[in-house]
Amino acid sequence: MARRGREEPKLSAGAEGVRRIAPPQAVQKLKDNLYLVHVSLSESPGADWKRLFYEAQGQVAGDFIPRAVEITGATLRFRASNETVAERLATVDRWLERANQKEAAMGLRTEEQRRRRLELGQEHQELAEINARWAKL
Repeated sequence: MARRGREEPKLSAGAEGVRRIAPPQAVQKLKDNLYLVHVSLSESPGADWKRLFYEAQGQVAGDFIPRAVEITGATLRFRASNETVAERLATVDRWLERANQKEAAMGLRTEEQRRRRLELGQEHQELAEINARWAKL
């Protein structure tokens, strides 16, 4: 179900690579109009993938750089205001895709990793459906 004027995140079931699986969540107000934002991922990326995420971005303009994003488990964290969150999220999506492309080009994925990724994507989808039902309780 799409919200007016907002694009829903791409779900990872069957998709290759690390993906966003939920919209961003403001989890802490840091100061006036500045929030700590959490974004759930399809899986907890490995060390090699994280290195690609931080290094594969090339030239980055502005004050939002890959190192401004913390990856812990299957969660991305960064700071954003109401005005910058959509732009930063689009930038993060591009960085995720570049890291996935670089990883695929390097042949770092094995069949077992692909199978596990698919299982995790399906599990996340199931949990999202359950949480949506439980939200009405």
